[in-house]
Amino acid sequence: MIRFALMAGMAGIMAGLMPLRPPSAWGGEIRICFDRRVAEADPAPNMPRFDSITVPSGTVFNYAGHAFGPADDPLDRAHAAPFGDGWRGLPPGEEKRRRALQMEDIGGDSGYHRPQAAVMIGATTTLTRARPCANVAAQAVLSEDWTWTADHIPADPHVYYQAYGVVHGSRFDPTFDTDPDAFQWVAAHGGLNGIVISDIEQSVTLHSDD
Repeated sequence: MIRFALMAGMAGIMAGLMPLRPPSAWGGEIRICFDRRVAEADPAPNMPRFDSITVPSGTVFNYAGHAFGPADDPLDRAHAAPFGDGWRGLPPGEEKRRRALQMEDIGGDSGYHRPQAAVMIGATTTLTRARPCANVAAQAVLSEDWTWTADHIPADPHVYYQAYGVVHGSRFDPTFDTDPDAFQWVAAHGGLNGIVISDIEQSVTLHSDD
């Protein structure tokens, strides 16, 4: 599913950020991976080669939903049944559990409140076909504009985050282009995910320019 990075209600918002702290002050880690199925599934003529993807420092990952697999395949597409109807070979109880969590993620359960959480990585990282994942130091991101309120994000293999934008200098850019840049293309198509693997207890705050 193509992930459009610019939400209609937030078009044009750019937010300032306090100066980034040096890597030694960053707390916690997120394991980021690119999903090769995303790259391999789209035959578009402008699709770049995915021999490597450079994920810049300051990339922000927004809470995306429940994970049923590792960061390179959080929705367990490797075991998906044909036509997207569930998964192959799961016990009925596990199938039922996953479907209920999916309903929470798409807003079908009114009693569930999605975590308002985002994570920013503190180092530029290159992912390759041979090494599609990397562990990166990270901080939580707080923002009134983007309704991110979680200043402590625990390690949890059962939820995943997805690339949402990048801090450039003192600006947060929530757009991804679908041009032949590998990072931009993969992020725009929902193919760059992360799972927090150690508690993140430090945070930075995005401030509105208004």
